[in-house]
Amino acid sequence: MTSVCVIGIYVDDIDKAVEFYCEKLGFKEAQRYDDGCIVRLENDGPPVILEKVEKRNNIEYPGKSQIVLGIETDDIEKAAKEMRDKGVEFLHKNPQAFVAGFAMAMRDPSGNVLELLQFTNE
Repeated sequence: MTSVCVIGIYVDDIDKAVEFYCEKLGFKEAQRYDDGCIVRLENDGPPVILEKVEKRNNIEYPGKSQIVLGIETDDIEKAAKEMRDKGVEFLHKNPQAFVAGFAMAMRDPSGNVLELLQFTNE
């Protein structure tokens, strides 16, 4: 049997990434490794590891194969407003309907795409 034990995210500026994930999205910094180029963040799900790399991600979204970190919420409009108030910029002005509910995409400071998700029971 297999399970997800950690989510790794490559970032080109570790300090900007920690600020984004902690101050804007609510993650908590748990530990820094290897002279600060690797940072473990905690949340209600698997730990997230930020790792410093040299180049920023400029992948096209949507339309290209990629991994997208999903952050679940019960109220996408409220969560999006709270994130916007903290400076998060979404790729769409309003939630986008998809087969399982609603989504709003954003990019972290390194260009990685994240989706704020609200699943419906219908």
